[in-house]
Amino acid sequence: MRFKRPKIIGTLRVNMMLSGDYAVINDIKNAPNKIIIPCNTIKEGENIIEEIKKAKFGDILHF
Repeated sequence: MRFKRPKIIGTLRVNMMLSGDYAVINDIKNAPNKIIIPCNTIKEGENIIEEIKKAKFGDILHF
């Protein structure tokens, strides 16, 4: 999955989706800055959050 880091990321957390999978989700409701990245485990989700926090605005990340 290709992801371009937005300027505002908000509070990132790992939530369980209705299908039983996990996803990294932020608390922003607007479409341009809304983040939903599917992942398999909570540990993988925490690693994704760390990568997003380390990246700078406009960086392209691959998951």
